[in-house]
Amino acid sequence: MKRMRARFVVFALASVAMSLVLCLAVLLAIDVYVHGKFDRTGVNIWGYRGATVGRKRPGEFRVVVAGGSTVLGYGLPPDAAFPHQLELALNGRDASASRFRVVNLGFSNEGAYSFRFTLADYAYLDYDLTILYEGYNDLGGPNLSTRRRDAALFRWFGYFPMLPLVATEKMRALRSGDLRAAYRGEKTTFRPNAVARTEATLLQASVALYDSIEAQAARWRPESAPAVPDDDGCSPYWAFYCHSVHAGIDAALARHSRVIVVTQPYLEHSHRAQQEELRGMLARRYASNPLVKYVNLGDAVSVRDPQMCWDGMHLTERGNEIIGRALAPSVLELARVTR
Repeated sequence: MKRMRARFVVFALASVAMSLVLCLAVLLAIDVYVHGKFDRTGVNIWGYRGATVGRKRPGEFRVVVAGGSTVLGYGLPPDAAFPHQLELALNGRDASASRFRVVNLGFSNEGAYSFRFTLADYAYLDYDLTILYEGYNDLGGPNLSTRRRDAALFRWFGYFPMLPLVATEKMRALRSGDLRAAYRGEKTTFRPNAVARTEATLLQASVALYDSIEAQAARWRPESAPAVPDDDGCSPYWAFYCHSVHAGIDAALARHSRVIVVTQPYLEHSHRAQQEELRGMLARRYASNPLVKYVNLGDAVSVRDPQMCWDGMHLTERGNEIIGRALAPSVLELARVTR
């Protein structure tokens, strides 16, 4: 009798495990499909923009660009973002030298604090030069966003799940009939039909399963934000930003990467003040380091010019082309510096 009960328990546990594995497999297959469907607007399965890259080829010089949505190229296809435009400029200017490859590691809403984590997560790319391009997302104060690391699948396996984000937006659209109104919190008179309600319910179930995985993962590996000391000589308001950039530079140097720190096109008065503080920190800490270079593109394009910037912050393809071409000489210069 006891043996039969033990067999039943084992069978029940095995059945539950198989069901869970099957659900996860189906969920992963759907997520891969979603990545493919939104390939031109989102990130790939490894969490960065554009085609996936493998091991470096002989003679390849690899550049990574870290930052927020202005690096990502929000609102544009991957080949219109400035990292791709930089790659075109590099290979066109110096075609006889080693082949340049630029990888777009930008992610929406992330600021300078994310630099060190992004560089650690993508150390396997074996990059030769790092470009740190972010200031806008830190204008409002300390920004602790590290959205890729918030996903357990990314922390464990490097795979970035896109289904939760897409499903959440789809549910809003199905239930409200107006996605923009849903984001604004406006009430609508839209009444979804049975098919829409069923689709929304299925999407909600998918998100709930992801959420349960994340909840379990949080207990196994809690994430805590390390304190950022004030030791860079910047004013109190910009101390967090300055040290975050400093930590990002040191993270790149520790991986034997050259570093370029860039001032983005000037956005507003506070952005100019922020970048003035940044320049002071860089001069104090890295003026004698040949592997670190600062490039000021604050006046390279005007964010008030609709031909250069489509929403007052994110550049058009033409604006990104100008940024890419402006950065190319500095990349070529540092590429000749021996590490």
